[in-house]
Amino acid sequence: MRTLTIVLFIIFLTPILKAQKNGSNIPLHYVGHRGASYLAPENTLASIKLAWELGADGAECDVMLTSDQKVVLFHDKNSKNLTGENYTINEASWDQLKSLVIIPRETNRPEYAHETIPLLEEVLAVIPADRMLVIEIKTGPEILPHLQKVIAQHWKSGQISFIAFDFETIKQAKELYPEVPCYYLSSFKSGINKHLDACVESSLDGVDLRHNIIDRELVERCHALGLDVWSWTVNDTDTALKMQDLGVSAVTTDRPAWLKSKLQAKN
Repeated sequence: MRTLTIVLFIIFLTPILKAQKNGSNIPLHYVGHRGASYLAPENTLASIKLAWELGADGAECDVMLTSDQKVVLFHDKNSKNLTGENYTINEASWDQLKSLVIIPRETNRPEYAHETIPLLEEVLAVIPADRMLVIEIKTGPEILPHLQKVIAQHWKSGQISFIAFDFETIKQAKELYPEVPCYYLSSFKSGINKHLDACVESSLDGVDLRHNIIDRELVERCHALGLDVWSWTVNDTDTALKMQDLGVSAVTTDRPAWLKSKLQAKN
């Protein structure tokens, strides 16, 4: 599996590194935000699979830990807003959470009206060989031993990468998985400026930034340090074109197929 991971990592990043070296446009990759969340309820197995089926290069998911140490896909600390049922995720057991239905958005297709919270192991088992699962770690480092067990038992194909807002967590993830792409998440320029040198010292592969803090100076600074740049959450063509022009290599979007088709029509 480690050999396959390295090969897939090279396949994904080689065009990016060549483009940076040659000063040409960096190929833009599309990552489904919590899956194809515009069409299917976020962080569900259906949403993740749909992103890949629609041609996204990757599908992003959020992971948290239950009280009985199950790694589940969920974004909020509490389940109320997304399910109508009031549970604190890290205080609830898997038995309490596994039947909760994610309330669909207005834009979600009706066939996805009864999707429930999945375990990470269910998603790892179905990653296509040529696609990526971007795993956002929503907790601190306490999840990592349990994440390791799940990955060892259930990751069979495709590529994974890790992203996290907590720097210590992403640093430790990189130490555990030196061959897996790891990106530090930030919403603010102050945050990225504070941690940029540490990203290099920790051998992180790049940064994943809110699109509205990204400018040419920041991208060039990251590239000069050998750091790749991803962006989130991009749902319109003007912003996506701006990210592409600035040298961002991946955009996370609720609508990967739609955005990809719009940009292809413009390019």
